Amino acid sequence: MTEQWKRKKETRLTPLGRFMLTSFLMIITAVTGAVIGYSIIGTGNPLDVFVPDTWIQLFDVIVKSLF
Repeated sequence: MTEQWKRKKETRLTPLGRFMLTSFLMIITAVTGAVIGYSIIGTGNPLDVFVPDTWIQLFDVIVKSLF
């Protein structure tokens, strides 16, 4: 058997596939970080991260601290 047949076919991601994979991993990382930060560091309920009122309150605190 020649060496050509022994090599596995390389699979490469297209630029769109690479972008989608990177975006998916960034979203998963952000959500995981928010849950860990809010529940472990902030001693809150982990599911409160998904409540819009939490993000509205956070946005208000950030805006008030800037002005």
